Parts: sequence; C-alpha cells; structure tokens
Amino acid sequence: MITPNIPRPNIFEYDFIVIGSGVAGLFTALHLADRGRVAVITKDALVESNTEYAQGGVAVALGEDDSPQDHAKDTVEAGAGLCNPEAVEVLTSEGPTAVEELMRLGMRFDREGGELLRGQEAAHGKRRILHASGDETGHEVERTLSRRASVHPSIDIHEYTLMTDLLSVEGRCVGCDALVLPDGERVRFVASVTILATGGLGQVYAVTTNPVVTTGDGMAAAWRAGCRLMDMEFIQFHPTALYHEGSPKFLISEAVRGEGAILRNAAGEHFMPRYHPLGDLAPRDVVARSVFSEMRRDGRDFVELDFSSIPLDGRDRDRSALSHRHSRAACRR
Repeated sequence: MITPNIPRPNIFEYDFIVIGSGVAGLFTALHLADRGRVAVITKDALVESNTEYAQGGVAVALGEDDSPQDHAKDTVEAGAGLCNPEAVEVLTSEGPTAVEELMRLGMRFDREGGELLRGQEAAHGKRRILHASGDETGHEVERTLSRRASVHPSIDIHEYTLMTDLLSVEGRCVGCDALVLPDGERVRFVASVTILATGGLGQVYAVTTNPVVTTGDGMAAAWRAGCRLMDMEFIQFHPTALYHEGSPKFLISEAVRGEGAILRNAAGEHFMPRYHPLGDLAPRDVVARSVFSEMRRDGRDFVELDFSSIPLDGRDRDRSALSHRHSRAACRR
C-alpha cells in the first residue's frame, strides 16, 4: 500500500482558541486576552460575520422607566413559555453591564441631547432598543471589537482560515485543524481551551438575509467530535426582507414597524391585528407565521409593508407601499 505524501500541518500553540469573529468571538477573545495568548480563527475577513450586517439594535433595560425584571417578563412572554429561565436571567440582568462595557470600548450608540435614544421593537413593552447610526448597530459593534482585538498584543487574528475539524484526545478537545484559504495549506491549532463562536446556519435555507459565511461549520464540527446539539429547532426567521426580482433579499429591520409601518395583504388589509393583540409588534415567530399564512391564502410570494404613516424628517411623507417577501432569516444582532 502506497502512503500518500501529505505534508504535516504547521502547528500553532495557544492558551485559548476562539473560532469565529462576530460579537461572541471577539468579546470572548478580549476577555481572555489578559489570561493568556489567544488565537481568533475566521474563515473570511475579520469583520465578515452576521454581526457586521445586523441592522437591529440591542435590547437592554437602561432607562429609568425600565428594569431587567420587565425585560425578563417580555422575553418569557415572547418565548411562548419555552425560554430557559436561567438564560433569560443572564440576558436581562447582565445586559446593562455588557452594553456599558461596549461603550467603554468605544461603541457609539445613537443619542439625542446626550441621552441614549431608545427605540420600540416587537414583543417589547418598553422602548429599550439601542441603535447605532440608525440601522448599522451590528457594523458599529464589529468595528469596535475588531479594532480592539486587532491591536491587542495577546490576540493573533487568523483570517481566511477555515476550521475543518476539532481535535480531541480521550474525549477532551485540544484544538482544531484548519485550511488557510485560498491555497488550502493545512494548519493545526493546539490549546487547552477551544471556544466555538461560529454563528448560525442561515445558508442552509433557500432564502435568507444571512451573509454567505453562515454555513453552520461549528455545529457540524461539534457533532463530528461527539458533542450533543440541542434546541436545533429554534431557528429564528426574520419576518421582513426586500422582495424584488433580481435584488438581494436584504433585511428590513423590525424597527420600521416599531415606528409605525404596518403589514398589508393583497387586498390592502392590515392583517396582523387578526393574529395577535400586539398587531405588527407581535413576537417575530408570530409575525413570520402570519405573513406566511397571508401569502399562502393570497397565492403570492410577498406581502406589503406600508411606510406611509412615518414622516421623513420634515419632507413629504412617503405614500408608497413597498413589497416585501417573508424571508427565512436568522436573527442578526
């Protein structure tokens, strides 16, 4: 038997390996960097992730008329009783501290008169959504964290490096194998701690507002390594994206509905009040199913999102109704 002449991979040793360069990966890397050397591995450019393209803001109870308890209550109601109570507690109680840390790192949220602007979005009983440059919150998060990570002396950024498999010894993960793109050079990363922050799998769907890098690599590698995957049915679809033949199906932020835009069917009917007391501000899963029901009933591939009630900075109000498709899209925050 002839053994193929496969070159041994170059080996890089670190204290920590973080796979993924979105908000989860970079925030984690920055927290670990004071404890040892960190490798951030990403299969595209550093800033190419779901985070970069997220229009929606950050839900956090920072207003004097708000509280983590109110935020938790809204979250549980939106989750139809399926939420993990411990996860909700972490999200809502630690959210203010995390946002304040982002601001210390240099993130610039929208303000008016020095005060943070708080928007309204679906399923929230209070105006608690912070935005940056209107609909570029994700871009500002990515800019802030990537800038910090790029100059940290304990963090090495490995761009265009595709993780292929996790490495395990006696049931314990000790790193990963990867390919350096585009030439396919084989490399190996070894560390005592490996963290998967690889994002979602929106690209498994025919229509998605996710970027092309969201292919579920981390989940697949974890499964091959023997990890248990859970809650795989909880894929969040964003209800509204542009529907225009030949155009990208880019996301239309639900903040638009928070400011007064409404969904209409083929007959021009404002249909959401038939499905939920909160109407167009119902939880996303309710809006997505309602849109799909109307599309199926009307035999159309889209419904309409009517912006006509929203004034445009003193100019004439837009009286047109834009057509939008029900897009299967993971939440991008």
